[in-house]
Amino acid sequence: MKAATGRLRGEDEEFLRERGDVMRRIGPVPDAVASDLETAEKALLNAPSEPGAEVLDWFVWNSVLRVPHPSSPAC
Repeated sequence: MKAATGRLRGEDEEFLRERGDVMRRIGPVPDAVASDLETAEKALLNAPSEPGAEVLDWFVWNSVLRVPHPSSPAC
């Protein structure tokens, strides 16, 4: 989850270069996440249903949580 919040802050340049187009197609980060990344991170880890359906749907379709597979750097 720390990697995901770093990506949302723009701290992972490689991810943004390789997956930024996907993030644009999925749409912007939901306000509930963007307004307070620390609280959103804790909620997703401790009570995943707390952020609501919109937030969970965005994370399902967005690759920001995906751990890159060593043989597939674009994941």
